[in-house]
Amino acid sequence: MGRKALGRGLGALLPEHSEDEGSRVRHIPVADIEPNPFQPRMNLDEAGIEELKRSIQEKGVIQPIVVRKLEGGRYQIVIGERRWRAVKEAGMETIPAIVREVSSAEEMIELALVENIQREDLNPIDEANAYRVLMEECHLTQEEVAQRVGKDRSTVANLLRLLKLPDEVQERILDGELSMGHARALLALEDPQEQVRLCREIIKNGWSVRKVEQVVRARRAVRREEKPKDKDPILRDLEEELQRALGTAVRIVQGGKKGRIEIEFYSNRDLERLVALLMR
Repeated sequence: MGRKALGRGLGALLPEHSEDEGSRVRHIPVADIEPNPFQPRMNLDEAGIEELKRSIQEKGVIQPIVVRKLEGGRYQIVIGERRWRAVKEAGMETIPAIVREVSSAEEMIELALVENIQREDLNPIDEANAYRVLMEECHLTQEEVAQRVGKDRSTVANLLRLLKLPDEVQERILDGELSMGHARALLALEDPQEQVRLCREIIKNGWSVRKVEQVVRARRAVRREEKPKDKDPILRDLEEELQRALGTAVRIVQGGKKGRIEIEFYSNRDLERLVALLMR
């Protein structure tokens, strides 16, 4: 049996004409409404909800939420959980809502996730998780997901790759401490522990995406030049300690009783920073 093609976001749910919308909006008790179990946002911004609450107190709810009817006279949010939470915080007893017939849990998931994905302020990790849920619960391919949300398949694929990063790195992206650009640079490193270490260095030093890309290229070049089995474990440990201390790629080359230490720098300012660290 063919599936109903969705992916129009709010357009799939809200009436196209204002007169139709007016006839369908109801004022439903806030206490009778349940949150959406498929809300893609892992962290609902409390500051944002507080700002929305103040706006609602001043101007009211401009756009109704969308709900589906449950048994026992209750409702479940399809779209508009932030508005619902803001209304609750404002102490209002009812909220304007449009009741829609949603025939299956699969359709509920798709409608809720697609609308959120089409918003510009969705965190990359939240967006990636939304794609993952769409693929797993709605049995969609990356290409089908891309069609429903109106994005290139490569965009969907790149976001899904973020979910391969260690949990600590994903948390930093969720918190806004790392950008999508930083995350993509970290993906070029194969070792999860190295990804975490570099993540911490980025936050500590406030590195730009370009700086991180330079560091990653240098570290990958070092890995290509030498096989781990050819390097003395003690020297590898010393390299890692120096890299953590200096915040850049370091290579120790030993030949007999002599050797050299190679320290990467990427600009005059970076060189001055390294000299200052070494002169302490």
